[in-house]
Amino acid sequence: MNYAGRNRSNYRAVFKSRTQKDDDTELSESDIISARTSGQLNLSAKGLSSVPARVWHLNELTNEELKKLDMTLDCDEGKERWWEHEQLKILKLSSNSLTELDSRVQYLTELNVLDLHDNIIEDLPLEIGYLNKLRNLNLASNKIQTLPLNIYKLCELRFLDIANNVLKELDPGIGDLVMLEHLNLSCNNLTTLPVGMGYLVRLVTLDLSHNMLKELPPDIMSMRALKKLDVSVNQLQDVPPMGELRRIEVLMLHTNNLSTSPDTNGCTALCELHLGNNKISEIDVLSLESMGHLKTLILGNNKIEMIPEEIVQLCNLERLDLSNNNIVKVICSIPSCICFMPNLHTLLIDGNNIRNIRRDVIQCGTSRLLRYLRESMSVQDLGSNMMYLPFSKTPGQLPDKYALKNGKYLSLANQNLGEIPDSIAQDAFEAEVTSIDLSKNQFKEFPLSLFIVTTVKELKVACNRLQCLPDLVGDKFKHLQFMDISNNQLSSLPDSIAMLIHLREINLAYNRFVDIPECIYDVPGLEILIANNNKIEKIDVMHLSKLKRLANLDLSNNNIGNVPPELGNLKQLKYLALSGNCFKQPRHTTLSKSTEEILAYLRDRIST
Repeated sequence: MNYAGRNRSNYRAVFKSRTQKDDDTELSESDIISARTSGQLNLSAKGLSSVPARVWHLNELTNEELKKLDMTLDCDEGKERWWEHEQLKILKLSSNSLTELDSRVQYLTELNVLDLHDNIIEDLPLEIGYLNKLRNLNLASNKIQTLPLNIYKLCELRFLDIANNVLKELDPGIGDLVMLEHLNLSCNNLTTLPVGMGYLVRLVTLDLSHNMLKELPPDIMSMRALKKLDVSVNQLQDVPPMGELRRIEVLMLHTNNLSTSPDTNGCTALCELHLGNNKISEIDVLSLESMGHLKTLILGNNKIEMIPEEIVQLCNLERLDLSNNNIVKVICSIPSCICFMPNLHTLLIDGNNIRNIRRDVIQCGTSRLLRYLRESMSVQDLGSNMMYLPFSKTPGQLPDKYALKNGKYLSLANQNLGEIPDSIAQDAFEAEVTSIDLSKNQFKEFPLSLFIVTTVKELKVACNRLQCLPDLVGDKFKHLQFMDISNNQLSSLPDSIAMLIHLREINLAYNRFVDIPECIYDVPGLEILIANNNKIEKIDVMHLSKLKRLANLDLSNNNIGNVPPELGNLKQLKYLALSGNCFKQPRHTTLSKSTEEILAYLRDRIST
């Protein structure tokens, strides 16, 4: 048993032999008076090897106490009032060294809560069954091998925690605990479950994790109130259809031996499905139809080879883990329209044999990856995935309200627009759009009407005719994480850009900047700065050093005449592009090396 992290006083009984008298002294007179007044007694972490004898007769007055007791109704404040005594309802004995529970526990007939967790108890007395008002029983982290049959007579029990013991089996009598709402049997040695489990129809949470279960009894599906079922880290090879668990919200089946996805068709309330570390080779398409509320889907460390297009029906999905599977080509094996899933903010695909996406794109995170997938979609992809896309693909046709609300994505790209109707901005506002694409149009000014859409996280206005951006950009788009304003006629940026504290990437390429705008240096979370093909003349290392998270810096094809050696001190840079400028040092042979080598070269040139 691991004693690390426990209170040292817990183990006075281990390192020094204790007598009943030693334990009795741990219950002070003030503890007794307090317990009689409140009905609560906390003897946790007292180093007890046994329960003080007075606990079992707490409200019985000794002769000495009778003499001291003031029997008058107007006794002084602070003195014990005999008529206000409460029966003991809460008894906490956790984190001690108790090896057994005294049979006299039966005298505590009013007990509601009994906490015995973190002891070394091996057996429980039959008399525990007399505590017919007990609602909460915590036996976690002991050495209990079997439960006495009388424990199943606790008909008022709502909470039972037997985690971290050495239980090998359960009696069918557990089905008699019909009022039970929370049951924790995790971290035991259970290999099977009794059929009587199905009678626990009021269970809300059931934790069976870290056992040796090979199957679940079919009647477990009778637990219609169940919201969380954890059977992770077992030896399950199959599970019965889960459709009857209409209220299930969290289903944890990771780290088992499942070869197929569980049948969750009918689990309409499901929010989290954990299937990682199994042997699943394909996803059950039929089950996806009923999981409209799903927010987390973990499929990492399986044998999945392809993802069905129907996965995009999970419009509320926020986290999708496909890491360490057998996916070879993302574009082929993951439907391209997955990049338009409106709420997806975490997509994990590392650990697969992906050949058509650069590793640096994957490492830049979900936002960059989804954008890459969008940009990689061919016309054929768009046509085949039309039914899943959250916006219209017909040239000249504006997206309708339903499309905006479903996809959280406003795309007006390549529509030859110079302005947009106010109604579109209003619809985008009501749909709480998070991504706006105005690329490849004729905008000379940024549409002011769009500033009402304050939920925007991605903004693309590339390939237009913008000469400036309004100052409202920083004030209204405070949640912005990605901004692409490349291929315009910009030579400056508004100071309010510094207010974009969530901005991670900005693309300034193909504009008319002669230097990097100072406001850029005040964006604390900036990770990627793309400023190639401008007219930038110098590198301001002092200001760049303020960008502590900057990992990608592209200054290629500018008018930079000198590369300051101090640039080598920006060791957080993972990618640095400087080619196509007019400086003589570093030479082309040095620039062709890795970023780490370029930075090392520059550091070596710093004067000492």
